[in-house]
Amino acid sequence: MRVMEDLSPEQRKVAELPLVPLSVTACAGSGKTLTSIHRLAAMRRNLDDEHGLIALLSFSNVAVDTFRAGYHDLMRAEGGHRRSMAVEIDTVDGFITSNVLRPHGHRTMKASRTPLLVEGREAFLSSFKVYDGAISHPIRDLRARVNGPNFRFEVGRGSKPVLAANARATIERLGRSGAYTHDLGRYWVLRILREQPDILRALVRRYPHVLVDEAQDISTEHQAILEILVSKGCQLSLIGDVNQGIYDFSGADGKFLHEYHRTAGVTARRLTVNYRSIPAIVKVANTLAGTNDTAHNEAPKDFSGAHFITFKKGEEDKAIAEFASLCDHARINFKDAAIVCRSVDWSETWSGADSNQGQGVVRTFAKAVLLRERQRRMGDAYNSCCVAIAGLLTDDQHDCLAYMKRPLDEQFRGIRRLIWGFVRDSDTGLPSGSLKALTEWHPLLLDRCKRLLHVLSQDFGLTFCPTVGQRLAKRALKDRPLVTAPDLAAAHVPRFRVTTVHKVKGESISAVLYAADKKHVRALLNGTEAELGRIGYVAVTRARDLLVLAIPETAVKELEADLMTVGFQRASTKVPSTATR
Repeated sequence: MRVMEDLSPEQRKVAELPLVPLSVTACAGSGKTLTSIHRLAAMRRNLDDEHGLIALLSFSNVAVDTFRAGYHDLMRAEGGHRRSMAVEIDTVDGFITSNVLRPHGHRTMKASRTPLLVEGREAFLSSFKVYDGAISHPIRDLRARVNGPNFRFEVGRGSKPVLAANARATIERLGRSGAYTHDLGRYWVLRILREQPDILRALVRRYPHVLVDEAQDISTEHQAILEILVSKGCQLSLIGDVNQGIYDFSGADGKFLHEYHRTAGVTARRLTVNYRSIPAIVKVANTLAGTNDTAHNEAPKDFSGAHFITFKKGEEDKAIAEFASLCDHARINFKDAAIVCRSVDWSETWSGADSNQGQGVVRTFAKAVLLRERQRRMGDAYNSCCVAIAGLLTDDQHDCLAYMKRPLDEQFRGIRRLIWGFVRDSDTGLPSGSLKALTEWHPLLLDRCKRLLHVLSQDFGLTFCPTVGQRLAKRALKDRPLVTAPDLAAAHVPRFRVTTVHKVKGESISAVLYAADKKHVRALLNGTEAELGRIGYVAVTRARDLLVLAIPETAVKELEADLMTVGFQRASTKVPSTATR
């Protein structure tokens, strides 16, 4: 970790500011993480003789782990100081859950136990439905949105309004059981802070300063919680990039960060130097966002820059082969490259996965296979298997899923080890996706799953529903593999990591292929005013040396001139290839 003297002048000015609320607008690759860590350390030194902790919050576990490791390294490099560890680094949701919801929620929820987060697929939740005036929806689809001092409720992908009385009745009935869904956690936190003022005062005394990274991802509910803290004296600082706000669906439109600098007493600063991407990629990003940021890095001597290629639907492997050739020419290791897509459906298509197989529990097991073998996301594959196994439990064990994911005792740590072994081993555990799903994969799944359940029952005391066989039925499976083999012409192409833009947010990747349809590209070219354009902007700004945009062959005539105007070049199809690494 660099010490203060190694920061850029812009970064140092932010880190060394007095203890005042800040609004820091930072471009992609500007060193937000480094600046936030140094700012946290400087704040802690300035508060050496005061009580209370400083909270540094973000929105992903990956970011939190990075902050914790970076702060620890900085403290070690500086020799530490008496109050250096009087900080808390967590996600925003983790912070409010550990400080408000879990210790104090039972009183507002009228529950007899510590509140527990439920996944949404637990069998006992089938009795918790929300009526929208026409049909009933599962509680996991219900969202509570801040509406002034009150709440409005919506359900489903179409965000259909739900009468407050109907929503509250179901939410409070679930609350009395001691459970809450992810979307309803913030609803309960707001109610706790409003209905238990002593908790609010104690929270502000404990955390007089809060710094939020990636502040463009603050939702309206997060904003309401933070504003309650500010109203009682908490000093709030925000750092982020409004052009990277890609969570509109959750109410995070970047507006709070965009307007926060206008608040009385708030000091505004900017970080305008991109330390990640080469000038050609920064030029594209500037044109798209209407900014004038500066690239710190120089272009490498090898092949680099922003390019576009074309693809035909159903022939994605050929585009992947071309991307591999471009990476090879740029001397970029395939392990430091990624294919990113707008959505999970697109990522599954580009990874060669057939996600439309199976129903219920079997479909969830099939999803775990795709995560394991095509997207190489072992942690998500494990979680998917946990959800499937929880779907086979009796209703009285609705809290098991949470403990499988976050084991609190030796029993569940043993269960976790057993399930991990099942997920990892395709020879004796979760079968390979290369098998025909109906005639080969499903019989093996059925046999191995029953053996797994037997061990979970005999050794760990879990009880399973009497209809396990029905829940593991082969409905909607096809007699073809879950994971399709690549085209023979491209069989030598390595399997790149294929993921979504939302998953790589915050990453720095040597080479990025952004796979897009005509609508995605047009939104990208239109800039960052709309969410779909910002999603494209995030994909662009992940790349360090090589950015490749894959567009449909049918749209190239319409889009080519505009792409070249913003800084893309058409990639040559005759790129010389060096030895594959």
